[in-house]
Amino acid sequence: MVTDLAEVSLRTSDYQRVFAVLDRCEDVRTVSEFRTRIVDAMTEVFPVRTAACFVGRSFESQFADPEANASGSGGWEAKRAVYRTQWARYDVFASPEARRRLETTRVASLRDLRELPTECTAYVDDYLGAWGIRSVNAMHVDLPGRAHALVGLFDRDENALRPEDFGALQLLARQLTVLARSLDTEPRHDVLAPLTERQREVAELVADGLGNAAIARRLVLTEDTVKKYVSRILAATGYASRTQLAVDVQRRSGRRQALGPPAT
Repeated sequence: MVTDLAEVSLRTSDYQRVFAVLDRCEDVRTVSEFRTRIVDAMTEVFPVRTAACFVGRSFESQFADPEANASGSGGWEAKRAVYRTQWARYDVFASPEARRRLETTRVASLRDLRELPTECTAYVDDYLGAWGIRSVNAMHVDLPGRAHALVGLFDRDENALRPEDFGALQLLARQLTVLARSLDTEPRHDVLAPLTERQREVAELVADGLGNAAIARRLVLTEDTVKKYVSRILAATGYASRTQLAVDVQRRSGRRQALGPPAT
């Protein structure tokens, strides 16, 4: 049964599960990376057979997510085609009662829902039932731009998740929402892709805050050669200044500036 986090006494092992998932997602930079990482983490850390992630710009649209992905066993690829064409609009977690639970506690479970529309009941019996899925649960995470992510957790064992697991999931959903605030909504492109190997080296050193003289010493080049490299890098990548280049390389690659601001 899903209960409020305040009513659940979490054990050390429950907190460890939360931290384990957060550790696996700590370095993600985009929503696309998040959806892949979270489903793998959930099946590794929590006792569920399959995890799926649906993303949408609104609560309703996430159920029609064409890129919904899953991890774990359970034949998701076969299930996904049927789900999208026949059942997405009738998903049990799209029901008003489930939405209220997801928006208030961030976690919902099929066994706690009592006011399902007829179409949702058919989804449970004819779709989930056909695959032998009896444990049906979801975790709600807010994404940038008021988008939403629904992480579904499924298993054949109706009692796969305990009350303590739901308490851990509530805590995890809140922490993941904080983590997700900094995610890019579009896949990151490689700003250094147009560059030669040597130009990439120079660009990365610029991003680390090194000036031309320091780069020249590091790469055993003349300072004039480094200046030419920087000019060609800016022309190839379209940046107006080395500062813009450095900031974007740092932001998109997760590099940490160690030697002060980019020198000019």
